[in-house]
Amino acid sequence: MGGFCCRVEKSGGGGKPTPEEPKTDENVVPDIPPRKVIAFTAKLNVAHSTPYHAGVLQLVDVLVNEGNGYNPETGIFTCPLEGLYHFILHMSVLGRAQCAIFKDGASLASVYHTSLPDKCCQVASISTTVRLSKGDKVWVNLWGHGRHEIIATEENDTAFVGFYLG
Repeated sequence: MGGFCCRVEKSGGGGKPTPEEPKTDENVVPDIPPRKVIAFTAKLNVAHSTPYHAGVLQLVDVLVNEGNGYNPETGIFTCPLEGLYHFILHMSVLGRAQCAIFKDGASLASVYHTSLPDKCCQVASISTTVRLSKGDKVWVNLWGHGRHEIIATEENDTAFVGFYLG
């Protein structure tokens, strides 16, 4: 994202201002400071489909990691800048899945999904907006017993997305 700088435009014509023009000789466009961009998108790798564990879901295929807050080796986003953030988990599910978006060990939003008996692939999504302090950690946490049928294929994606709002 880029910002604007201040620029000054002189009124044209040297005579009286037209009704659209201000009564001064200069139009000032205010400075708008550039915003810090923090955003990530990480996808579940096909090899990690249908995880059979509780705890952090590692989404290792990183498409975007502006600000380097997301660590694909741990599956955890560590907040680099205090402010409001929005997180989204979009899952392709072929059966049962239980998970939540966690912040520092507490659930912010959770989902429990079971698909129809014909085992067709369905989607489940959750999202949340939260104020974070620098160093806070956010991740997708699997809960419950057994296999989670969260999948990634060439046709179906499971993705964790987060971005700074300001």
